[in-house]
This record gives sequence, structure tokens and C-alpha cells, in this order.
Amino acid sequence: MATFKYSAFDADEKNSKGFINATDLDEAKLILKNRGLNPLKIEISSQKKSKIRISNNNLSIFTKQMSALLSAGTPIEKCLSLLSKQSTNTKFSQILLSINEDITEGNSLSSAMKKYPSIFDEIYTSTIYAGETSASLSEVFKDLSIYLDKEAKIRSQVVGALIYPAVLFIVSIAVIYALLSFVLPQVVEQFVSSNVELPLLTQTLLAFSEIFPFIIGTFLLILISIYAVQITNIISKKNQLLISKYFLFIPLVGSIILYDQTARFCSSMRLMTKAGLNTIDSLQISQNTFKNKFLRAQVERVVNKVISGTSISKAFSQAHIFPDVFQQLLSSGDMGSQVSEMFEKTKEFLDQEVDTRRNLLLTLLQPIVILTMGVFVMLIVLSIMLPLLQMNNLIFNI
Repeated sequence: MATFKYSAFDADEKNSKGFINATDLDEAKLILKNRGLNPLKIEISSQKKSKIRISNNNLSIFTKQMSALLSAGTPIEKCLSLLSKQSTNTKFSQILLSINEDITEGNSLSSAMKKYPSIFDEIYTSTIYAGETSASLSEVFKDLSIYLDKEAKIRSQVVGALIYPAVLFIVSIAVIYALLSFVLPQVVEQFVSSNVELPLLTQTLLAFSEIFPFIIGTFLLILISIYAVQITNIISKKNQLLISKYFLFIPLVGSIILYDQTARFCSSMRLMTKAGLNTIDSLQISQNTFKNKFLRAQVERVVNKVISGTSISKAFSQAHIFPDVFQQLLSSGDMGSQVSEMFEKTKEFLDQEVDTRRNLLLTLLQPIVILTMGVFVMLIVLSIMLPLLQMNNLIFNI
């Protein structure tokens, strides 16, 4: 079945545009005529669903608007129609019309959204599905908007926290490179032309200046390689898990990764269990919030144990990797009925731990970068001053 983009007018000569699903062009025309529409133009939609993306901000706004409209008693079809006209993003507007078309044909909202995984991920569509079967959709959209806002806030905090150290590091590298590659060689050339013997420090830095670009290039290549390994399958799964595991043992950085991704897991679990999704399905979907492949593999084992009848807290404790406080809070949740609240409390605690560790890392990182730059600049200054002092001694001796 293909998706067709159409332009038509009704009996009142009002223009109508949208998308319909049909096996061929003739069926598309028939569907429009049965709706009382006279087609002006029908063509196969050229948009590739897997490539369509919108900003997280647009998705959050859409989710909030859906919550408000549904709370006011507006039918889903009317909500989607209104929001498609209101959206300033043409592609997203077309997607909403296509989703509305699917619902008109009898499909559920969640199944229609699943056709656009690059916009509505598994957590989003699964939560909508749970809301369709066991809760109020308006409340589910409200919870989703809160979830999206919190995720956006976390991303903003991380980016904001890394900007200053990153700029400081880049400026430091640029200054050191300029001093080693341009200033030092020119000054040394003057000393050599004056037959001044260069001190060991000056000779060492001069040699270092020749390999400094290679060191920086190698460092960048290693970073790119690590990133490529994480997002592709160019190495075996076993080695991917091993590299991901090593990241967790980097002092301070590893604990930030562990606590942050566990907090996001709890946020997802809270969202779906509150919407009414059962624990096992919630676990299977929420495991994808772990970007670290080693942690994700551990959660997969946890899911299998829970399916076999093991309690959540015991299954996580047997993994021997997750924070102790996380396991303790899970134990208290095993005995209570408010599972979603337990995950919310756990997330709040883990977020506080992430903030504490992140602030500590930044507190240590900034002076380290400044101190390193200061040492390099001091050495370069000394490498210039020492030959200058030797030259002065020669002049006085003469």
C-alpha cells in the first residue's frame, strides 16, 4: 500500500489537501470521491518516512497541544486536523494529515504514529498505546510532554556545562600550537644564526613542535574512531561491549554515565507504568534508553530474568553494575503498588547524583586545563629566555 498526496475540493468548493493510503491511483481517486471530494491532483508521496525529522521542541509543543485539546473534549481527528493547519513545519503538517487519514480508516493513533519512528520513538508510541487501552489519552499526552521537557532540560544542561571547558580546551590547544609552530621556530632561528648553543629544553620543545600536529591529529582520530565504534558495527559485538564497559570505569566520568543513563531509564519506566503498560513490556522498551551498549546488554539479561519470575530488584542486583541506591529503591517498590512513583523518586535521586558528579568534574577540569596551558606557556617562555641569557653571557664575556 502506497501513500498518496492529494489536492481536491468539496461540494462547497473548499480546497482540501492531505494524504491517503491506497494500493494504486484508481483506488485513491475512489476513496476521495466516496468522501465527497473532487480530486484536482493526486501523486505518490515522495517523502521518506525514515528520513523525516523534527526538532524536540516542535514535538514537545505538539504533545502539549494534543493534551490541551483532548482535555477540552476535542476528538482526535479534529485535534490532528487543527494542529496540522497550525504547524509551521510543512513536513510535520503533512505527517499529521497522514496520521489523521490512518485514524479515519480505522487504525489506532499509536499504530499510525509507528510509521514515523524518526519522530515518534518506541517510548512515545508505546505510551500512547497504553493510554489508548487503559488510561486517559489527555493525561498520557500531558505526562509525555513533561517527560520530553525534562529530557530537553537535561540535554541543555549537559551542553551548557560542556561549552566553557570545550572552548577553553580549544583555545589552549590553538595558543600552544601557535607558540610551538610559529613563535618558537622564528626565535630559535635567530639564536642559531648567532651561533648560540641551544639548551636541552629548547631543543626538546623544538622537536616536540614538529610532532605536535601529529599528536593532535591522532587524538582526534581516536575520538572519531571511538564514536564510530559506538554507532556502527565495524567491530564485533563482544569488543563493542568491552569498550562500553571500559567507559564505565573511567574515574568520575564512568559514574556520570551510569547514573545519568539509569535516571533516564527510570524516567521512561515511570512514564509507561503510569500510563498502564505492564512491567515487562515497560522494561523491554525502556532498555533502549541506555546508550551504553554494556548497560543495555545487562538490562536485557534483567528482562529475561524478570520474565522467568525473578523480582525486578533481585534481577538488577544480580547484574552487579547498577548503583546500590537504585537497587534499594527498587526493593521498596517491589512491595508497593505505586511502581511509577517509585521510579520517579529514584530518578530524582539519580539526577541529583549526576548534577553533583558533573559539577565536581567541571570544577576539576577547568583548573587542569588552565594549569596545563600555563605549564606549556612557561616552558616555551623558558626555552626562549635560556638561549637569550646564554647570548648575553657571551657578549659580557667578550
